[in-house]
Amino acid sequence: MLADRDAQLEAEEEDTGKAPIWKEVYALFRCPGSPCDRGPHCWIDPVGKKHHHLRTSHLKALIAFRQQGNILKSHDNVPQDICDQLYLEERQRLEREPKTNVSSPFPPINITNVLPQSQFLMTGSNAPMPQGDIRPCGIVSLAIPGPWDLAVKEYTEWQRSNVVDEKLKAEFSRACKVVLEDGMGLEQVYEDQNPGFFIQNRIKSGIARRFISGIKVWADQYKSACDSSIMN
Repeated sequence: MLADRDAQLEAEEEDTGKAPIWKEVYALFRCPGSPCDRGPHCWIDPVGKKHHHLRTSHLKALIAFRQQGNILKSHDNVPQDICDQLYLEERQRLEREPKTNVSSPFPPINITNVLPQSQFLMTGSNAPMPQGDIRPCGIVSLAIPGPWDLAVKEYTEWQRSNVVDEKLKAEFSRACKVVLEDGMGLEQVYEDQNPGFFIQNRIKSGIARRFISGIKVWADQYKSACDSSIMN
């Protein structure tokens, strides 16, 4: 069977002068290696650069997508339904993992020897942020002026103004609703960088990515406009 398949593929390559579609697909999604441990074939999320393992069923779906005449030249071209399926499988995989504490390879640190006692007592949730409001993940606070829920609505209107399709406008409004119903502001959404949060709430992947990626640009423009109005 395998010999017959190989002969058929070789004949296809000779007839067309091009490599068979399956070879193109397999080559495009072959995992580049370190730091990924999910290979041998992966889809790299263009937003978070996270590697998602591609099983044979995924690769077959991509081959079929390409055989239908669709463009598949980069990881950005992966169709939405396959992206959503990979996000769902990744979330399910994380949910199945046991919630165990991984022991650190480094010796324990006695915090009381590192910080003065007064500082140690303030390291709880009520402790002030360090100067510059640097978040633990290294992202600088957006410091958006005004009520945070109003900022979410203003930002959504900005995103809506950048599209003309009414369905896309409605999708951004749905994303806004999901954020507010979960009690989050733009700063939390920006820090999390988690399109999966929106996708699991049935927001389209492309809208989820744009909603996250545009926050910093909008916040800078919004703060600049607020500063200008104060000066005037």
